Amino acid sequence: MTAFVQQLIYGTSYGMNLAVAAAGLALIFGVYRVINLAHGQLIMLGGFATYVVTTQIGTHFFVGFFAAMAVMGLLGIALESTIFRILQARPATDQLLASLGVYMILGTVALRIWGDFEARPVNMPGEAWALHLGEDIRIDGARIVTIAITLALFIGLYFVVYRTHLGRTMRATAQGGETAELMGIRKRRVAALVFFIGGALGGSAGAMLGGLFNVRPDMGFQPLLMALIIIIFGGMGSLGGAIIAGLILGILYNLTVYYVGSKLGDLVPFGVLLIVLMVRPQGLFGLPGRRA
Repeated sequence: MTAFVQQLIYGTSYGMNLAVAAAGLALIFGVYRVINLAHGQLIMLGGFATYVVTTQIGTHFFVGFFAAMAVMGLLGIALESTIFRILQARPATDQLLASLGVYMILGTVALRIWGDFEARPVNMPGEAWALHLGEDIRIDGARIVTIAITLALFIGLYFVVYRTHLGRTMRATAQGGETAELMGIRKRRVAALVFFIGGALGGSAGAMLGGLFNVRPDMGFQPLLMALIIIIFGGMGSLGGAIIAGLILGILYNLTVYYVGSKLGDLVPFGVLLIVLMVRPQGLFGLPGRRA
């Protein structure tokens, strides 16, 4: 029972990190109707940005964390204005292939800069202490810090999307871009905002994952894959669905790895994906007409 509770908390921490990454992907899809595969490399670059600022320069983790969010948000705007805006009227497959090309380019650039696949540590708050629940349950402080950060990000994201004018314009554009333009909403500004928030969320996820598991040039692939499964599981374009699906998937993955083994644990996301596609193609909170 002790091991179960500990893995449940660790799974919650991991799942919340994945939910942050998936929320950025879901937000972009919900408004822009594009699956941005380059999002995985924004996660990776966010981790490396945090590594450079915190470990190499020697500043506090949160300086690197906010720097990663800002830089990845600006990179998201750059990708939208130079690539996705041009391809917006093209078929979805063209946009998907373009984002895959960006994914490969950014991965190659990271290899050229850092040179190898060596894992690099990120100085994370909470590494020196742990929370003890009773005599047997020990929760690393870094896990508690990441849970607190993700909760703050979710609250901030909810406030922006549902309690601000910018959020209302984003939701109006998601419901109908042409109608929103007729109402005076500047679609390009909304697109830039969405890609900034999506990129910033990707950067924050990379910072936290780097703090927990170190950073590598190939670290963006698994979070991207999990994020894609999460947005399908939660419902395409649903922020709440992405958060809940991320928690469920993270907990299931951690429990399976601990009790059964890592090889079967890696199959859990794909098993969940197959079940969702067969039973409820629109996902937990997706609309019936919006299927994966």
